Amino acid sequence: MATRSPFDPFIFHRSALASCLPLALLLPAAAFAAPPPAPVPSPGFTITTFAGPLAGSTAPDSIAVVGSSVWVAYGNNGNPDGTNGAKSQIVEYSSAGKVKRNLTVTGHNDGLRLEPTTHQLWALQNEDANPNLVVIDPTTGVTVRYTFADKPPHGGGYDDIVFGKGAALLSASHPTLDGKGNSIGPSIVSAVLVAANHTVVVTPVLSGTPLALNIPFGTVSRLNLTDPDSMILTPTGEVLLDDQGDGQLVFVVPSPNANLRVLPLLGTVQVDDTVFATSRHGVLLVADRGANTIYAVTTPVWPLDAAYSAAAAVTTPAFPAYVGQLDLTSGAVVPVVTNLNSPHGMAFVGF
Repeated sequence: MATRSPFDPFIFHRSALASCLPLALLLPAAAFAAPPPAPVPSPGFTITTFAGPLAGSTAPDSIAVVGSSVWVAYGNNGNPDGTNGAKSQIVEYSSAGKVKRNLTVTGHNDGLRLEPTTHQLWALQNEDANPNLVVIDPTTGVTVRYTFADKPPHGGGYDDIVFGKGAALLSASHPTLDGKGNSIGPSIVSAVLVAANHTVVVTPVLSGTPLALNIPFGTVSRLNLTDPDSMILTPTGEVLLDDQGDGQLVFVVPSPNANLRVLPLLGTVQVDDTVFATSRHGVLLVADRGANTIYAVTTPVWPLDAAYSAAAAVTTPAFPAYVGQLDLTSGAVVPVVTNLNSPHGMAFVGF
């Protein structure tokens, strides 16, 4: 007998991704003058509410799946440098979207990831400055707070986490720029926890101005990563770094002589989280920060290893925020769900 996933109750409909067209090209700008009333799935997709607004918490963002539980970080609109008493909620949901546990961490959370060896959750706070890390035991709910041993070498904070080949990597967000607008310091660092004094020691891994191969055009140029943000491991083991404000994605092979590739996004699109469909059957969870809601997106069959990105609203031509399938060759992000408010964190749960 096949093992039932705790997410099986989601209802699926026939996929028709090929018919998903960028509707903004067909509709006048005035059509989006008012805030979008509700999410609209493209043909072949279904969107339901996994968890609605949570009393006392706002701005859901990062999502981590631990067994049959879904953990969501609420930033509560705190300052991204942790000032003015910023506090975040790290909330555990059941597979049915019911709250099981609600933890408070000091600072503005913008990174939540399960460490695959110790099975501990890392919650990363304050992406602009004054970063801290809280390690959570998802079984007991016990939290341990770590501070960074040194000031960030790039002058900002840390945004996201990936674990690969025994290393913990952090994106070095909000870097200081020199007089010519060039990023200083690293864009990615490795992190080691020192349990004796609860500190984090970082080592630069990737420069903020590396050389990279442009995927669509095959040319090599020097990048200027002014807004390192979300990260994820690709199915081939590369680190995918979102250089959000610059509208591009950087693929990094985690090795000393890394060969970098860069994918500029088409148009004026900027994205936050990108995830990959690790199974042909599953659920795409999307945290809509502005709507204070976590949605579940389904389709009968997901293209294996396909990439999906949370895209911000586009001003010209006017088009609301959406989640779309990312073309890893051209940089196009084709809508899957439109009329979202402010999608950010995402996770794919395969069956």
